[in-house]
Amino acid sequence: MTQAMAKGMERGRCVTGIEGVDIILGGGIPVNSTVLVSGAPGTGKTSLAFEFLARGAVQGEAGLLISTIESEQKLLSNIPPLDFFDDAQLKKGALVIVSLDEMMKTAGVSPTKMDQDAIEKLVGAIAKAVSTAKVKRLAIDTIDTLLTEVQGAVLDGVLLTELSEMLYKSGCTALLVSSRPATGTLGAGVDGIVMLGNLERRGDTLRTLQVLKMKGTSHSRARYVIDLTPAGVLLTPLLRGGA
Repeated sequence: MTQAMAKGMERGRCVTGIEGVDIILGGGIPVNSTVLVSGAPGTGKTSLAFEFLARGAVQGEAGLLISTIESEQKLLSNIPPLDFFDDAQLKKGALVIVSLDEMMKTAGVSPTKMDQDAIEKLVGAIAKAVSTAKVKRLAIDTIDTLLTEVQGAVLDGVLLTELSEMLYKSGCTALLVSSRPATGTLGAGVDGIVMLGNLERRGDTLRTLQVLKMKGTSHSRARYVIDLTPAGVLLTPLLRGGA
């Protein structure tokens, strides 16, 4: 492949606005990608996903957060305040938060009967919400709840495939938050994997971030230390050595 052909095939980027992440990815997430944000509880997954949406809202890109566990009020109260974002963005609809229960009611499906037909209806309801609000950024926190409802590796694969294809066609870039290991069907069913973790060093517990996979771009696979601050998620290189 010639250099000119390779350049012509490059995908546009969804600039996350999280400076360190955009640098790691050479300019941002390839547009229309579905990215898994995986890690243990307390590693900053929800904060990262929310900032991704908040940065987009400030940049004029509508965002949708589907919360599968917490209410909107509880979710917002648990996220560290961000200097660049305020409730005005929520009030004017630049960032919309809905519960999974609301989305399932809209789709006309029951969480106790999540078969392939129900999955297609649910994805269809999400697609309609994305289209109606002209959503460019989506986050589902957490995708684990949906994977539990469908109960089975085959249906897990159907859900991820249907969701990923819909988002790609809709021109929407998404983060799927998960506490599950990024392996098997889950890891294979997404375009990118961002792994968050905890690292014990010299008596301190550090939060870390590592991009394990990102289709459509070259990227660093190094681990970085992250801090959750009022200015947003800050990344610094993880120095090797030391106990």
